[in-house]
Amino acid sequence: MLKVGIIGFGGMGHFHASQYPQIPGAELVAVADIRPEQLSAASLQINLGASGVCDLSKARTYGSGDELLAKEKLDVVDICLPTDLHAEYAVKALRAGCHVISEKPMARTLREADLMLKAARAAGRQLMIAQCLRFWPVYERVREAHRSGEFGRLLMVSMRRVSPTPGWGGAKSWFADGKRSGGALLDMHIHDTDFANWLLGVPAAVATSGAPFRTGAIDNAVTHYLYENGPVVTGETSWGYGAGFHSALCAIFENATIETGYRSGDVTLARPGAAVEKLELPAKDPYREEIAYFLACIREGREPENCTPFSTRETMRIALAEERSALAGGKRVTLK
Repeated sequence: MLKVGIIGFGGMGHFHASQYPQIPGAELVAVADIRPEQLSAASLQINLGASGVCDLSKARTYGSGDELLAKEKLDVVDICLPTDLHAEYAVKALRAGCHVISEKPMARTLREADLMLKAARAAGRQLMIAQCLRFWPVYERVREAHRSGEFGRLLMVSMRRVSPTPGWGGAKSWFADGKRSGGALLDMHIHDTDFANWLLGVPAAVATSGAPFRTGAIDNAVTHYLYENGPVVTGETSWGYGAGFHSALCAIFENATIETGYRSGDVTLARPGAAVEKLELPAKDPYREEIAYFLACIREGREPENCTPFSTRETMRIALAEERSALAGGKRVTLK
């Protein structure tokens, strides 16, 4: 049985905690947060709705991540802290001999991401960043179709991910401080940046039109991911959208189009000359899948190849290039 501790018990900490009872071979034994009220709340709101109900009756609770690491002997630490604290506590947990799964984005800076990689290598422990689209059925299906050539050459990918500015935590929430969260571009849009990287690798360059809104960082943006001889790839994000959370994906191949939107939940397959059909995909929870996958890698002594820490470090490199491009008025930023 793998003993797990969660550091950071806001919305995503609650969400992760609600998953562990449903994963065989894992036991949530400890939780830490500097806000006592978070530890007593059964459920919190996140952009997808309620975080899920978590039962801490059998878990020990602590007032800080440092106290948890000092008093517990854990196999796995799950980091659900604000972005600017990911690296600090990932490094501490790895040095304490724990495997680490951390919420996205990997860190606030590339230097911090590299410190995490170095600490994982030095400790001989596994590190994985929870980039959930790599476990999301429709995104898996698009990647599978591209890799197999099932529908011919991939011509275009357009991605959209928009929501109001996160309201949980109030006006003084860390989300509202772009220096901590990175704004919509680094906190939310990074999902689509990561999918582009997972699907096609690091682009030759990016060009991003973007502007701040409430955080002081880039909260509204459209990115062109420029691949040499590759498909046209774009990603759009905003924390100023007034109608709740929404995401969309459209992948156009030579002989088919796969399309989905968060609100409908439907995934459609359109082929030339044929009626549009609903694409049936495996019914699975991507958030539970990513955690279960990481725990399986630990038990089997293998690297999480579907979501290696270096790959997600490269996602960070792309996203930070997007940030530089937006701040330079949309200037093309080279990555290769």
